[in-house]
Amino acid sequence: MSKKVALVLSSGGARGVAHIGVIEGLIDHGFEISSIAGSSMGSVVGAFHACGKLPEFKDWISHLDRIEVFKLIDFTFSSQGFIRGKRFSRTWRKLSRIGQ
Repeated sequence: MSKKVALVLSSGGARGVAHIGVIEGLIDHGFEISSIAGSSMGSVVGAFHACGKLPEFKDWISHLDRIEVFKLIDFTFSSQGFIRGKRFSRTWRKLSRIGQ
């Protein structure tokens, strides 16, 4: 019988990347991830895991340099925050199609 766990992943770019290691660690220790909820970057990491593309996402995000990261940020001044996220969303949508 496998050990089931539900994940709740938080926001924040650096924490989002750390979530990848947590997911890998849970799987390595025999846990089955039965459900995932996330906010911001946590939802992105959870979505890539759920669709079986976490290794591709990990490879892509771990090879970004500082300039590539800044190219993904589209700043805005609105009541919803100061980073819109559309550039990043377009990029990870392309990434999620790899191998389909």
